[in-house]
Amino acid sequence: MKVNKSVDIKPSLLVDAVSEDGVSAVNLFGRHVSPRGISAHCSNESIAMLSGGDCVEGQSKFQTLLLNIELGFSSGEVVQLETSAQIQSIRRVSQQEFEINMYFVNMMQDGYRHIARYIVDVGNRCTE
Repeated sequence: MKVNKSVDIKPSLLVDAVSEDGVSAVNLFGRHVSPRGISAHCSNESIAMLSGGDCVEGQSKFQTLLLNIELGFSSGEVVQLETSAQIQSIRRVSQQEFEINMYFVNMMQDGYRHIARYIVDVGNRCTE
């Protein structure tokens, strides 16, 4: 008797963030991605690296990060995108978790096309 096992692959969204000076890196859990930006969750320990520290006149409160975004499609395909993003807001979700909203600054070529494919893939998955 032969048993066929069906593997259910779920779409995934992983984000590695590195400060522009390359000193510190944080792994984030992606929640939502759009052509304009990305929303991710991080722990209390990681939030210090993401906040810009001292706010100097003329500089933004939050820093720009270099992102490596991994889009995992339901077909099993994985696409990695490299971009930079400006932190737009940091919001506390729970005592130990924060939500970071970022907008893309310099997206790699074909990055927006892959994001659009990912959004359609996640949308199709939700309607099944």
